[in-house]
Amino acid sequence: MRLRIFVASIVFAISAVCEAIADEVHMGLFTVTLPVIAILNDHLYTGEAVARINRTGTITLRSVLDPKDRCVGSFRFTSVKTGLADMRCDDGVEAQLSFDAVSVFSGYGYGSTPKGPASFTFGFSPEEAASHLTVPQGKKLVHGRDGLRLESIRP
Repeated sequence: MRLRIFVASIVFAISAVCEAIADEVHMGLFTVTLPVIAILNDHLYTGEAVARINRTGTITLRSVLDPKDRCVGSFRFTSVKTGLADMRCDDGVEAQLSFDAVSVFSGYGYGSTPKGPASFTFGFSPEEAASHLTVPQGKKLVHGRDGLRLESIRP
């Protein structure tokens, strides 16, 4: 009888957690897909990261201004809450970033490219992501009806 109660409790807990994160996270049997927002070379990108059970994964991004401009990469955790990511964009720009996990399904990272700073978030809403991104000077991250964009700040 105790085993049944224990198993039922585990199943209930897992289903409750899955329901709570279902809007932001897509879970497979051995993977989880998380939204990614990145700023590379003063350009805004959005996409997703697919994390595998072995603590590695892939990142796929598209430019908000020109969806044909794409960046792809990979990441791996190097400790419980930190890791490294490598990105390569269609325009030849490469970025190396380190990241910190804030929770099981969210975090942020910073790094650089030969052309300037790079930053990204995973698992955050656009509002949450804004405080972790390196936004170009004179611009702000705006989340409107038409999606995310970098907008000039008016003096």
